[in-house]
Amino acid sequence: MTTEKIDFFEGVKGHFDALETKIIEVEEWGLVGDKSIYTKPFNMLEKSKIFKGSEGGDLNVLIDVIIEKSLTKDGDKMFTMEHKLKFKVKADTDVLARVASQIMNTDDTASLKKK
Repeated sequence: MTTEKIDFFEGVKGHFDALETKIIEVEEWGLVGDKSIYTKPFNMLEKSKIFKGSEGGDLNVLIDVIIEKSLTKDGDKMFTMEHKLKFKVKADTDVLARVASQIMNTDDTASLKKK
């Protein structure tokens, strides 16, 4: 009788692989239909990169989430770090918070907003 070793991590991996791409429409930015934001779930490395060095009240994390995770329908990045200053100066913070919370799958934008 041979004992086959079970890979218990397969369930973890299978669950993550099965998570669907989320489509977020942002009417205020003209990102609707095929121009919508397409975003895949975060993995731990991506979250660590975004939250590294951010402080509890740092609103820059909202922009970092959007820049890091916003993709076109074809899977290309929508924004780059070159857009960060433009987001800081020209974007409505309420829309930034809403979009970032949708990307992060949380309705609790209070944890993202400055206290």
